[in-house]
Amino acid sequence: MAILVKIYRRFVQFILLFLILISILMLIGAAILFFKQEYIINTLKENLNRYPDLSITYGSVSVKTLKTFPRFSYSFTDLALAINLNSKSDTILKTDDFQVSISLFKLLRGLVDIKNITVSNATIKWHTNYHKEFFGSGNNGSQGSVAILISGISLKDFDIELLDSTSKPLLNCSGKSLNVKFKSDETKLLLSIQSELINTTVGEYLKITEQHRLNFDIEKIDNKLYIYNLESLIKSLRINGSGIYDLSSETAAFRFKSNRFQAQDLSLLPNLESFDQITGFITADAYMRLSSGFKKFDTLQAKYNSNRLKWFTKNEVSTITNLEGYTLLTDNFSKHYSYVPRASIETSNATVKLNAKVKGLNSLLILTQGYVSHVLSIQNPAIDIETTGQFKALLSYSPKTEHINPILLKSDLIFENKKGVSLNQLLAKGTIAIDNDLKIEGYFKSNSTDVNFNISQSSFLESFTQKKYSPNIHLYGNHIDYNEIVHLITKNSNDSATNGITIPKMLFTLNFNEATYNSLKLKKLKANGLIISDTISVDYFTADCFDGNISGKYKSYGNIVHTNLWVSNVSIENVFKNFDNWGQSYITSDNLSGRFKGLMNMQFQKNEKGYADMGTLKLFSDVQVVHGKLKGMNRIKGLAKWLNLEQVKVIAFDTLKNKITIENRKIIIPKMDIKSNVLLMNISGVHDFDNRYEYIARINVSNLLKRKFVKTDKIDFHSSTDGSINLYLRLFGKNNDYGIEWINKKSFETGTHNTIQIDSVAIQNRPQIKVEGNAVNNVKKGYKLEWDEQIDTLKNE
Repeated sequence: MAILVKIYRRFVQFILLFLILISILMLIGAAILFFKQEYIINTLKENLNRYPDLSITYGSVSVKTLKTFPRFSYSFTDLALAINLNSKSDTILKTDDFQVSISLFKLLRGLVDIKNITVSNATIKWHTNYHKEFFGSGNNGSQGSVAILISGISLKDFDIELLDSTSKPLLNCSGKSLNVKFKSDETKLLLSIQSELINTTVGEYLKITEQHRLNFDIEKIDNKLYIYNLESLIKSLRINGSGIYDLSSETAAFRFKSNRFQAQDLSLLPNLESFDQITGFITADAYMRLSSGFKKFDTLQAKYNSNRLKWFTKNEVSTITNLEGYTLLTDNFSKHYSYVPRASIETSNATVKLNAKVKGLNSLLILTQGYVSHVLSIQNPAIDIETTGQFKALLSYSPKTEHINPILLKSDLIFENKKGVSLNQLLAKGTIAIDNDLKIEGYFKSNSTDVNFNISQSSFLESFTQKKYSPNIHLYGNHIDYNEIVHLITKNSNDSATNGITIPKMLFTLNFNEATYNSLKLKKLKANGLIISDTISVDYFTADCFDGNISGKYKSYGNIVHTNLWVSNVSIENVFKNFDNWGQSYITSDNLSGRFKGLMNMQFQKNEKGYADMGTLKLFSDVQVVHGKLKGMNRIKGLAKWLNLEQVKVIAFDTLKNKITIENRKIIIPKMDIKSNVLLMNISGVHDFDNRYEYIARINVSNLLKRKFVKTDKIDFHSSTDGSINLYLRLFGKNNDYGIEWINKKSFETGTHNTIQIDSVAIQNRPQIKVEGNAVNNVKKGYKLEWDEQIDTLKNE
């Protein structure tokens, strides 16, 4: 126990002696600095006098001991250091607080050992020609009586500007801290620099506004600066390197290496702003050469690779894998060349493996070749079509607008259904060849379509650049379904429009054994025409249908259809049956037979199902009906009964000719001769789609009497409908409610009566047909038959 107490006392005595010694040293040091202050400052000034062009001013000076112990320091306020050249004074250093830390022990030996200079809120401006003037003047100055050794300089919250001899900015940097440690002798100078920077600008070519770190060592031997252990850190971009700077030739060369950094951080460097669209890690080596005192970037070479990058553009995200590349920038970054020996680019529906050569900066010129695989997905019907093959291309690309402009393109591609599709899906296969022009050949099949196709687009690259296409399409094969093709084209047009692609013009030819248009079935279809936007114009078409043939022209705009037809030997019964009796029940396919030919001009609007809206139908025709028959018509039977011709069941007609018009939901029948096995008559009238009707007729009674009384069934189709004895009558009504009345010859010939007026083929604002109440089988009386052929045969009593 006594030993421990003894040790404790010894330890306390040692601590007290140490504290007393420290206090004595601090007092002695403070006293020496205080009493030697004028001496030391004069010594510093004496050393500055070695450089007669330098001058120093300051506001006040104070001694600090506690904060810097075991060293002691002077603190100068409002210090400024100026250089005077050519009768002009430039301030090279200006600071609010300038501290000089001095070794007391070396000061006792006559050495002013400045361990560190700390400068706060400093502004430093240095011209490249100062070092020549500065060191040149110092060699001729007097040597001070006391040697001054400086070990380091620390800057806090600083701004440094380096200018050439003409005051043009070469380097500007500002930061939070910069620490410089150095050693020097007569032949060399060794500097170690560590800094945290906020902004760095090198000439007009390098500007970094993100916080970064820069550390390096400099050794000056003779007239050269050797840079070692260079380390720069900007976010994830850590660069290590070394370099050399020749003071006499003002040239510099550096080598850099970065093992792993985020590609996006390259956007912080000049001319690399487009890298803000890319994420992923890159490894790179670089060599840089500068001249004219950092004024000119002669060369920047970079070699890089990456396993995986993501490229975010306006429309989609692409993945770049297995990237290897080499880039060369020269002439102050004004010229660029890159070579990519290997890279893969994947998008949502395509994969490209390529190598490329690239030139340019704001607009890149890209020469590339490789292999492409693209999948086109169609929703309805569901199908994935895969396109694969080799390609070569010369492209221009603007990183700012993301616009690609192909200059030359050549490819031989194959497309077909992606493997694993079900049998009931649409099948497609073919080839795509691009060499200035685009040529696509192939086929596709579905349950309702079997089509071969040839598609060509001249000057394809120009069309691609303008995003406007005008292809020629030839479709041929066994069967085509119009509705299915229009659906596919419309869907493709909608998808294209979304991407800014338009097809303003499309020429086409068709040649099919069979074709379907809504409920219309065609055989031996041939056609040619063009599609402009949503307008389909068929210059000529021909097809067999309804046991005959139709040909002519066709045009549709939106839901409006206009066609000119030449009809040959077409079955009337089949026409009415196919078009569901045109939406009326007065005359149906059960009541008609025969064949007709002639010209028809028809216009209508399609409804939501794609069929004709009968309310919009307009038809102007000049047709002939051959071997026509009318059967099962209650109204005709009623008329036949009134004429005491009960034996009539089927009325057979001679060839009928007329120019029938349909407009405003009305069928307008001009005067026409009807010669049948029952009657010889001339008839005209109007029949609307609400089954309201009105007809006026002239009946050859002489022929009728001949058959009635002579008892002959001989049919004389050469007889005239205007006989020696005629009856003139009017048939009118709605549905099964009808009436018959006599009219005079004048009313028949003028075509005017109390309910209808026929002024021309086109009828506008016609009065509605009036049906007199309860007019079933109603024949007005009060007429007598006269045998005078020169006057009206029907007169009112």
